[in-house]
Amino acid sequence: MEKLQICVFKCRKTFRVGLLRHPRHLTDFLMDKEQDGVILTPPLPSSKAYEDLKVWESRFNGRWRSLWWLMVTRRSSGAQVLEIHPLGGGRSSVEVVLRLKEMLHGRLLSEQRLVNVLRQEGFWPSDISRALDIGVHKAEFKQLPGFITSSWGREICTRCQSEEAKRVPCLVCGSGDCLLCLACRSMGEHRSCSTLLTLAAPQHLPLEPRDFVKLQLDYELTTAQGQASQALLEFWEQGEGKALVWAACGAGKTEVTFALIQEALREGGEVLFAIPRQDIVREMTERLRLAFPGVTVASHYGGKPWFAPGELVVATTHQVLHFYRRFTLAILDEVDAFPYQGSEVLRLGLRRALLPQGKLVEMTATPHTQREYEQVITIPARYHGFSLPEPELVKAVLPPWKTLGCFDLPHFLLQTLQSHKHPWLVFAPTITACSRLQTVMGEALGKPVGICHSKVDNRSEIVQDLRDGKLDIVVTTSVLERGVNFPGVGVIVLYADHAVFTVSALVQIAGRVGRTAESPRGTVLFAGSRITVPMKKALELIQRLNRQARERGLLYRETTT
Repeated sequence: MEKLQICVFKCRKTFRVGLLRHPRHLTDFLMDKEQDGVILTPPLPSSKAYEDLKVWESRFNGRWRSLWWLMVTRRSSGAQVLEIHPLGGGRSSVEVVLRLKEMLHGRLLSEQRLVNVLRQEGFWPSDISRALDIGVHKAEFKQLPGFITSSWGREICTRCQSEEAKRVPCLVCGSGDCLLCLACRSMGEHRSCSTLLTLAAPQHLPLEPRDFVKLQLDYELTTAQGQASQALLEFWEQGEGKALVWAACGAGKTEVTFALIQEALREGGEVLFAIPRQDIVREMTERLRLAFPGVTVASHYGGKPWFAPGELVVATTHQVLHFYRRFTLAILDEVDAFPYQGSEVLRLGLRRALLPQGKLVEMTATPHTQREYEQVITIPARYHGFSLPEPELVKAVLPPWKTLGCFDLPHFLLQTLQSHKHPWLVFAPTITACSRLQTVMGEALGKPVGICHSKVDNRSEIVQDLRDGKLDIVVTTSVLERGVNFPGVGVIVLYADHAVFTVSALVQIAGRVGRTAESPRGTVLFAGSRITVPMKKALELIQRLNRQARERGLLYRETTT
């Protein structure tokens, strides 16, 4: 990674103070007989160069006579003078600048990442360096330091705006205390000596319409989905804003955004579909490719090429940090899920990925607040027309799982598991609790009990055994609270008063039950030594959706059965 030097130069009777990778890189820019300039500093790491640049700018702001005197004295003392003459050999600067513009369209990238790709394409490092300097000083590229120093001496990462960093020795810049950002390290190391680049003039409306964008669905939306889809189109026609889609688990919230995506694409914009989990990104990419056959859909997650082109981008929430003022529409699924929930870093990335006039749609089954949205759209009923199963809150004192024995299991638990002949998911708060419950329940019931958590290698086999009827009960952690469907399953949450069982987690767990028209009902039990606030709020949220569904006449199957 190249260091930056502070220089002052005179061009067309105007004085400027700026940063250069190499003084001679501006020969294509300063082609005027009045040109003149000197180098003020030795090569500096990015953040140090920007700090010193502020000092020089404030010192000579508007005082051209002082700058001129500085240039004269520096030259007389033997300081390096900007040599203005054409550079021979290499690729055309115009060619490299155009390629850089393509790569930086709607993106915020490190210089090192750009250089690595361009070198693979056959560009020489000297050509890339010169093109970057020319682009920055012609205001075609916007250049940022790796870290900035804010008020009270706070060191803030420019890529993710986090203050979570540590000082470590750096082989790149040679410093013994170079700042390394810990918050966005999963996207590649980002240090205070790093340099970030993006386009200086982001894309703005009006855009070129795409009349070829067609939406192809092989199913019809339900009444509730159709109402939500129309409400999103009306939201799009209004001014700038942010909308929330609050949907019951299994209500099909993803499909209601397809008409909105089509409209945004047809108007010439680009669309981002952000999802917290990598496996859902892959699944969603295929669904969107089938729904929009004439549109290029790009998939972005760890291990995939970051420069994959596409008008419709599906990405994990961490990969969103690579984008900058690109999208007219961003859709965030599972806003309540880890890692997005509670992460200001990822919230910043999503806002920064939008154009200034762009719109944001967030989707969830458990909204934490509705005050920050211009519009709240609810889908309170599932496609089959039955109400959501409402959990029963049970106060049951269980001993610590480390000392749990088969005779300690409460009577209601054994009776419930034995009296209902359908598959069961029994949720526990930790891996240790899962392991103990599997052993104890197997002894008490006299049959095999499966187990599923993050350290089980054959999770998919366990899940399939439950579906195929080879297992009646699987004890699991929160790994199965989302993204899996088991027809006819019942759910029991033990130690439901544990802190890991938030409102969001409990609603998602209850949402595993009653998802199919063949088995629209089922048992949901939340059992704990005390009835906690999250348990009560989860029940209230589900009851509220059921009330809305009844008021809107969406529970048509219950009125006819």
